[in-house]
Amino acid sequence: MPASPPQLVYDAGTLLIEGAVPPLLPPQFVWDARVEKYRAPAVLRRGSLGFFAKRHINIEDCCSQAKALDLHLSLALTSRPYQQAAITAWTDCGRCGTVVLPTGAGKTFVALTAIADVGRSTLVVAPTIDLMNQWYSLLVDAFTCEIGILGGGYHELRDITVTTYDSAYRYAADYGNRFDLLICDEVHHLPAPSYRQIPLLSTAWFRLGLTATYERLDYTHNDLEFLLGPVVYKCGIDKLKGEYLADYEIIRIRTTLTDEELARYRQCENRYQAFLQGSGIKPFGTGWVDFLKASGYRPEARDALLAKFEMQRIVINSERKLEVLDSLLKQHWQDKIIIFTEHNELVYRISSEFLLPAITHQTKARERKWILDSFKGELLHAIVTSKVLNEGIDVPSAKIAIVLSGSASPREYLQRLGRILRKGDGQKRAILYEVVTSATREMEVSARRRKTDAYT
Repeated sequence: MPASPPQLVYDAGTLLIEGAVPPLLPPQFVWDARVEKYRAPAVLRRGSLGFFAKRHINIEDCCSQAKALDLHLSLALTSRPYQQAAITAWTDCGRCGTVVLPTGAGKTFVALTAIADVGRSTLVVAPTIDLMNQWYSLLVDAFTCEIGILGGGYHELRDITVTTYDSAYRYAADYGNRFDLLICDEVHHLPAPSYRQIPLLSTAWFRLGLTATYERLDYTHNDLEFLLGPVVYKCGIDKLKGEYLADYEIIRIRTTLTDEELARYRQCENRYQAFLQGSGIKPFGTGWVDFLKASGYRPEARDALLAKFEMQRIVINSERKLEVLDSLLKQHWQDKIIIFTEHNELVYRISSEFLLPAITHQTKARERKWILDSFKGELLHAIVTSKVLNEGIDVPSAKIAIVLSGSASPREYLQRLGRILRKGDGQKRAILYEVVTSATREMEVSARRRKTDAYT
């Protein structure tokens, strides 16, 4: 009787070789003396089986508990040419990789088509509970099978399940072999040290990443090729505006500090620059880390850091920015407006002075839902927020974005622009106003974040 072939099995986020050890093993397999077996990360399932097949080594794949599903889209959806091109590119790449499309371009359609096409147990991962709930509603409408939720107080696993990055990370080792298709929305979050465990501990044979902003400032997006596959399709805002996304314009409004604000700003700037020149520290990259460390034990470094923060505070809260905001609100009183700022302090000041509802990380779920529902309806025409609405808000009627302050990140800028690009019925030209204070460091920040295809 011939001996049974060795088996590749799943064990808490890893692969184990059970039975006789094959004559050759992929180099990532290492001997685990605790169990006296060879072990490797679960992400290597597909590559390992390919390694054995290429060398005609017989091994039984016993990793996955995923099921074959008979899926049919119950939504009447018509693909746009670029969506079909994205699906074709992903399929041609072995159904592994990332699709990069602007906000509002229909990345979810690509995901739904992928789920139906693969027909296997699927896990959809979203960055926030709000986005998880949006995905749940979409999946319920799209498929006739029961949809599971993992996160936000729910622990219901089904053949198609939606979860958050936090919950997926928490249960990565427990459920890493339950799904053969892993879909990561807003995939630029995935390279974080904790979140990358989600694909590393997963046996998913097929993987799809979705985002509008792939690149990260720390360059860890380069790790996504190993975790999910390469970028298989990319299409920018400039190619879709007008026909598939709302046409738009970006208007940069320069303002100035008052004499009193400028005097305080220059005083802080002198303190900040004096320290940098004396210490030789460069306040960017690894130099910024050195600066922060120095502020913990050198009084002059701490004073310089406080001076830098005060410079930012003066610019962000400048009186003339609020005068520009007042003018824009009057000019667009009939339009839906989202006001973005960098810090909550200004959010609450604008909310108080202009009697506008505010959404921050402190806003309770029910209040936030009421504000967004009222904004989507006719009750509210403007809301003010900091960073929490950069992702995950679907407001087809919003046409005006006013950016009073922000980081240097091009991703954040594209995300904010994306809030007003969804095409609604009778959608007119969308406008993003960027209000920048002249003769301050805010001009440099603005220049860095404008390095996107939105300006081509």
